[in-house]
Amino acid sequence: MFLLGSACAGPPTLEEAATAYDPASDIDRYLSTEDPAEELEILKRLKEAKASHDTIKTHLRATAVAQGGPTGIFFRIPVKHMGKELTYSLYVPESARKGQPLPMIVVLHGMGGRGDLTLQSWRKRLNDEFVILCPSYPIGAWWTLSAEELILQLIHETKMRVPVDPNRIFLAGLSNGALGAYMVGAFYPDYFAGVVPIAGAISEPHYLHFLINLTNTPVYSIQGLYDPIFPIQFSHRINKILNDMKYPLTYREHTEKGSAHGGHFLPDAEVSPLLEWLKEQRREPYSTTIRMVRESNHLDRIQWARVTRGLNMAALQIPGPLPESMNIKDGKATTLIAVHKEPNLFELVGKNLLEMELYLDADRVNFEQPVMVTFQEMKELNGKVITGQKLVKYHGKVSRDTELLLREFKLRRDPEQLYDAKITVVLEEGSQFAMKP
Repeated sequence: MFLLGSACAGPPTLEEAATAYDPASDIDRYLSTEDPAEELEILKRLKEAKASHDTIKTHLRATAVAQGGPTGIFFRIPVKHMGKELTYSLYVPESARKGQPLPMIVVLHGMGGRGDLTLQSWRKRLNDEFVILCPSYPIGAWWTLSAEELILQLIHETKMRVPVDPNRIFLAGLSNGALGAYMVGAFYPDYFAGVVPIAGAISEPHYLHFLINLTNTPVYSIQGLYDPIFPIQFSHRINKILNDMKYPLTYREHTEKGSAHGGHFLPDAEVSPLLEWLKEQRREPYSTTIRMVRESNHLDRIQWARVTRGLNMAALQIPGPLPESMNIKDGKATTLIAVHKEPNLFELVGKNLLEMELYLDADRVNFEQPVMVTFQEMKELNGKVITGQKLVKYHGKVSRDTELLLREFKLRRDPEQLYDAKITVVLEEGSQFAMKP
């Protein structure tokens, strides 16, 4: 507990102690409540008490990682999702009792698979060193928005109960699960220290554009040359794209053939190199350069940048086995390249971009000095990409926002991504542009 009290010398009186304000208690209540009115009341009290962002951040970091929690193997844990009762399986090593944050890997099964069967295989492979989370989803349809939401929900809930290192969370999958690992990893790259697609790849050309989002997220790809279900050319195409962009990629191609599925499996010989790679990886929670391609079903921020609106933005969605609301629309993808050039200078380049947000961290931006944001429009002309004139779109001081700090932490419980303020960049269609802080 920490108290914000009088600045007078000496200990507080009994009356003062009885009425002393405890920001820690209010912060915890804000994070646990689902009542917007209560959130507003808590924010009001924090503001009246002049609780500093440094004080709030210290408490958030101290409480972000769970202490202790249950250990062992838990099969077929029920979870309500989209009106259905699904299950997931979880393994928490005995070492979690020591309180030291552990790496976690989320493993997605293929068509016909189940989370409990997947968990049994992967526990042996990872030498009891990882928390292993294995959800089950009908036919392994991990490409659906519903499945994405389930994955993120289970990551969030597991982090609240188990001591998980936020910089060592991995996403892996086999077959359909590999497709899901690529897609969920590309749409939410800053959640993960690495993405591990095995015996699977993106085959739909429209979704290859989103590989650009993996600029700061390493990929470890394992593919069989004789895989009859996901032909090798799909992985070759992805690897060429990632290599051409000079992205962090490890590609392992094997020639083994299983008795049932040809080369469509994870060979034992590939497990040890994969484990060594997993042990070496750490997420970079703050990158100075972020590249992203977005469509309107995926507008979450990636680290400190977020696209919120694009010109004629498409909505891409592939139906799955569970009923879910569909948002499908032809249109364009929106591209953003955001560079944190200097402490108070951000440079943006965008294509089909109408609005975006920058999230500012007082540990990396000097809030006592003006912040400058520049923008260049990117276009294609005669098959070449060109950029327009660099224009200053914002130049001024930015104020800290306690609601933003708490709201963003509540969404992800990520102690490595704590943002004090936000700038919204509004780029109206045509030659006229405006800014609002």
